[in-house]
Amino acid sequence: MTRHRFPIRVYFEDTDAGGVVYHASYLRFAERARTEALRDAGAPHAELQANHGMIFVVRRIKIDYLRPATLDSLVVVETESLAIGGASLTLRQRILEAEHVLADMEIVLVCIHQDSLKAARIPPRWRDILTPEQPLGVPQGE
Repeated sequence: MTRHRFPIRVYFEDTDAGGVVYHASYLRFAERARTEALRDAGAPHAELQANHGMIFVVRRIKIDYLRPATLDSLVVVETESLAIGGASLTLRQRILEAEHVLADMEIVLVCIHQDSLKAARIPPRWRDILTPEQPLGVPQGE
């Protein structure tokens, strides 16, 4: 997966009483960006669900809040694939404003059968799209 960029405008509903983006709003921004990244890559969530009876669920999120976003800010969520396993996917998502990193996240998703809620191998089409451009720990050119 190439690095995907998705712009989001900060609305009043995204902020706390002080006009600063509420911490949980970053998770909503990241969710929207992941959905759009899959859609733009040609493998939308709805198709995974309809054709395979599978969905991605969040297993773990590690997030560092580095700078605040505020009301009316235009932020960009960058999404890139870091690693893919049989049923799991690790992504990095960064929320930026004018190229300053506001939040840095590492998210582990697991593909599951929607009916049984048991782990499922990621279907080949999604695997091809979600495979990282450069595997972790492998220097460019090797």
